[in-house]
Amino acid sequence: MDVVEVLKSFGLSEYEAKALLALLSRGTLTAKEIAEIARIPRTSVYDVMNSLMARGFVESFGKPLRFKALSSSEIIALLSKKINDGLEFLKRELPKIEAEEVEEVKVYRGDLVLEKFKEFVSKSKDVITVLLTTITDEIAKILNSAKCKLVVISSNPDAVKADERYKFRDKEFSRGVCHGLVIFDDNRVMFLFMNNQKLAIVGEGYGVIQFSKMLVTSLIEYLRF
Repeated sequence: MDVVEVLKSFGLSEYEAKALLALLSRGTLTAKEIAEIARIPRTSVYDVMNSLMARGFVESFGKPLRFKALSSSEIIALLSKKINDGLEFLKRELPKIEAEEVEEVKVYRGDLVLEKFKEFVSKSKDVITVLLTTITDEIAKILNSAKCKLVVISSNPDAVKADERYKFRDKEFSRGVCHGLVIFDDNRVMFLFMNNQKLAIVGEGYGVIQFSKMLVTSLIEYLRF
C-alpha cells in the first residue's frame, strides 16, 4: 500500500501528500527545498503549502519562510477527527433525507377504481376505516364483504354492517356523490372521487397514512360530542 495514495484517499492532492511526506522525513524546509525533494513544480509549491496549512497539517515561520509538519501522531489525530466528524454528520443528516423521500402514489380511473377497491378490501385483515360523504350501493356491497373490522364515517353509515358507525350531522350530502378516503390496515390509503367519473389516488407512504389517520381521528372525536 502506497502512503501517497492513502493520503490522497483522505482528500489530499498528490502534491500535498508528497510535500507532507518530505517535511515529515526531513523536518523544517523552505519552499525551494520542498519543491526539490518532493518534485513539485516551484510555481505550485506555495499553493500546496497554503493548502496544507489550511488543513492544519503544516506550520510556517521565519524569514526566509520555512515550513514544518506536525508530528505523525498529530496528523493521524486530525484525520481521525475529520472522519469521526463526517460520520456524525451522516448519522444526523441521512435519516432526514430518508424521511423526506418523495412518497409514490398511484392513480386509477374508471372501472379499475372499484376493482382495486374490492382487491384492497379482500386483502385487509385488521381494520378498514371509511370516511366518505355518501356510501353508494356498489361501495356498500364491497365493504359488506370485508372480513375485518369496519369503522365507517359517512352521511349514511347504516348502509354498511360496520363495527363502528359515525354519522355526519352538520351537512347533508347529495345521494350518489361519493368522495373521501379509505384506510386499509393502516398501511394503505385510497382517496376516492366518484361522481360523473371515477377516480382514485392510492398511497402507501408513512406521511400520507399518518395524515389520513389524524384527519379521521379528529373527525371521530368531533362527532362523538
